[in-house]
This record gives sequence, structure tokens and C-alpha cells, in this order.
Amino acid sequence: MLREALEELGGAFGKFGQGLSLQVDMLPREYCDEMLTLLDSMPPIPPADVEQVFLSELGAAPRDLFREFDYAPIASASIGQVHRGTLKDGTQVAIKVQRPGIDQVFERDIQLLRNLVRLIEFLRLRRFYIFRESVTENTAWTRDELDYRREAAYCQFLGDNAVGSAVERIPKVYWELTTARVLTLEFLNGPSLAQYLRMVEEKNETAIAGLRAQGFDRSVFTSNIITNFLRDAFRFGAFHADLHPANVLILPGNVVGYVDFGIVAFLSHDARRRLAQWVLAYSQGDISGLFEAHMGISLQEEGADLPGMLRRLEQIAPGWYQQSAFGKVRFRVTFTTALLDFLTLGRKYGVSLRREIVRYLRSSLMVDGLEARVAPGLEIAELLRHAVEDYELEQVRRTISSQATTLSILTELVLWLDWGTGGLVRSLRARESFQSPPPVTETPVGGHAARLQARTLGAALVWVVILLAFGLWHCFPPWRTFPFLAGFVVAFVLIWTANLVRLLRRMVAAK
Repeated sequence: MLREALEELGGAFGKFGQGLSLQVDMLPREYCDEMLTLLDSMPPIPPADVEQVFLSELGAAPRDLFREFDYAPIASASIGQVHRGTLKDGTQVAIKVQRPGIDQVFERDIQLLRNLVRLIEFLRLRRFYIFRESVTENTAWTRDELDYRREAAYCQFLGDNAVGSAVERIPKVYWELTTARVLTLEFLNGPSLAQYLRMVEEKNETAIAGLRAQGFDRSVFTSNIITNFLRDAFRFGAFHADLHPANVLILPGNVVGYVDFGIVAFLSHDARRRLAQWVLAYSQGDISGLFEAHMGISLQEEGADLPGMLRRLEQIAPGWYQQSAFGKVRFRVTFTTALLDFLTLGRKYGVSLRREIVRYLRSSLMVDGLEARVAPGLEIAELLRHAVEDYELEQVRRTISSQATTLSILTELVLWLDWGTGGLVRSLRARESFQSPPPVTETPVGGHAARLQARTLGAALVWVVILLAFGLWHCFPPWRTFPFLAGFVVAFVLIWTANLVRLLRRMVAAK
């Protein structure tokens, strides 16, 4: 009955129901299963309306733009539906068409959802407080999601970031067939997670066996979703923020395919650094560290009771964890439950999350919901720790390999080597002055030229060694962690050797 009501209302209420489909730890399982229909099986747009959208947006009917176009949609959601087609050159594509008048529908629904949130607050239904942030963020993202040109730009941006990833696939954008209400992308051939969940619900063993024959492992696949999400968020500061089951495709070899890029979120460098601290403390069960990191991503209201919040957190948080036989931290409750506790505490003690952080945590809830539905019991503490460690290592690499750092170290290294060689020469000359007549004094111009030659030689050798270090980096794995640092070490050894050889030659020539 609830699903039918949300389906009939459509628009933002359909999006709201999609979020409910993942909250198996908050709602009865049969409710969540029923909400799966809202992900990709909403009532379709009539063919005549589809034709009208193409005529108004591209000035031609689908039959004139594509070699083939199937008017029966392969998926139909709250904002639009997806058709399968073939370009004139034979390329398979997915064409997304927006529902006529959906922008006015969303404006109406947003106002209704805001009233629903007010009702939840008035009745003090704390169990559903978490949806307040979701409604706020959905309101902010609605205009972006209704413009397919922006979605296409997000898709291309995430696709560029995914280059080189073996477990992440983003479709190509065909810009010549993309407008504000029509989006044409490369077709990724694979079932969605929503379809897989229906296979499980219907006990369709034949279809499930077919996926397993392609190497599908639900735990590995879910781990790849989590790893991709964390990698995109921490490394690039941009991530797919609408990861419900219909937007995630199962490709051969447990590769994760992504569709529907209407909601993409961004994180600043400072937010990533603070979130990394929060995630690491949460994954390690470090309650005091988690509280400190949480204050770093939060805003304090006037009169906030931080000591009281910490005391209450120390009472609640131990229930989130359990120790394994080897002393490793394991989660006893889902991330959604832990975050709900945090939000409840924050509201009680005067602490609220920053807006930028809310977007990340909202997306984390969706990822957590995928894990709870597809691979319940998956050990994600290690995945979280590895993601933070990779992020911190990447920051060290970028710092070491930055142009400013390189030039600074090169300058200091060459000047230091020149000073060190000159000091050694002066020391030897001072010792010789007690045993033999002083040598002929070098003219200032000659001394300056000698120092200039030493610096030139040092700088040249440094750059030669850096080039050699890059070559070795591709041949020997141990060099790959800190290639520049390894290059500087070798440069140090070689330049000092070269200067010592030059000094010996001078001594031999003097004799």
C-alpha cells in the first residue's frame, strides 16, 4: 500500500521510496523489498510523449537519429526512463528520456516532503530523524538532476577519474545526442543490483547461476563498490552520490558499472582530511579519537554541551563493536545505526554536521544499505582502514612529487653539496699550509668560476639521476613508493663521489 501510494505520487516521493528500499535495519524487510519496484519499474512514459521530447529537444524523431530505437523502456524511474538503441555506426547506447512536466512535479513534492519532516519533528519520531538531511540534500540536488547536460558532464568527469581502475566502469557520453532532457550514453551490458535482488527474492536460481558463471561473488562485488566509493571520495573528492541498486550494474569479473549521474557530490581537501580521521577512528573503535574527529566535521551551536556528548558517546559507542579472536575490531551494528546515534546525540547536545559532510554521509548510508542487502555480514572495517591508508600515502606522494617541493629540495641539495665540498677543500688546504709553502692564491674570478662549475655539475647530475630514478621506478617495485626520495638519495651519493674524485685529481696534480 505504501509503495503504491509513493508510486502514484511519483516525483520526489518516488526518490524518497528508493531510499527506503535500502534501510533494512530500520524498516521491515517486506517493506524494503516492495520499495525495490520504485528503483526501475515506475509506470512508463507513453511512446507519443517520448517522441515529443525528442522533437522538442533534438528536432527529430528517434527513428531519424538512431539505426534502432526500442520504445519499450528497459528501466523507468521517478525522473525519466531508459531506452536501448543503436547508433548509425552500430554502437549500442542507452538513451535516457525525461518525463514531461517532471520539474513542476518535483517542486510540489519538495514542499510536501518538507511538511512531512516538520511532522516527524513535531511527533518526535527520532527513528526517522535521519531523513531530514536526506530531504534537505534532495532539495539542493533536484535542479542539477533535472538537467541532463549537467549529468553528462558529471559522467565524463567521473569517467576520467576511473581511468586505470580495474573494477570501475563509467559509460562514454555522446554529446551530439544529449540535451537538457535527453541523455545518450554507452550501453553497459549487465544486470543491475536491483534485478539481482529480485532474482534472490524470487529464488531464480537459473539467473543467479548465470551470474556466478561470469565470476560474480556478492562479497567481492560489494567490496568493490565500497572501495570505489572511498577511492573516489578521498582521492578525487568527487563521487557518485546516488548509489541505489538500480544505478549499479554487475559486469563480468565483479567489475562495477555505474549509471545515472544526476547526483554527484564533491569534497574539499580539508573535508577529505577531516573525514579520513573520522573514518579511521570509527574503523578502529577509537571512541575518544572518533569524538575529536567528529568535532572537526561539525558545527557547534551556542550552548553546546561537548563534555556531556562525549560522556554519552562513551556509554553508547562500545555497543557498536565487538573484538574478534585476533584482537581486530568488528562492527556489531550497521553504519546507519551508528550514524543515527551520532545524529541523535548531536541534536541533543547542540552539534550539527557541516553541509559538505552531510552529502558524504548520506551517500555512505546508501553504500551501507547496499552492503546490508547484498552482502550482510561483510567485514568492512579493513576496507575502511585500507582506504584511509591509501589516501594518506597518496598525500605523501603528492607532497614529495610536487614541483615546489622538488625545486626546493634540489636547490638545498646542490647548495649543501657545494658548501660541503668547499669546506673539505679548505680544511685540507689549511692542513697543507703547515707543511709546505702556501699555494698560489686563486683569483676571485677563478674561485667564483670553480664554484659555478661545481654547482652546474651538481645540478646536472641531480637531473640525470632523477631521470634514472624514473626509469628504475618502472622496473623495480620498491622504488615506486617514493621515487623522488629514492632519486635524491642516489643523487646525494653520486654527487659527493664526483666531488671527491675532483678533489683527488687536484691533489694528484698538485704533487
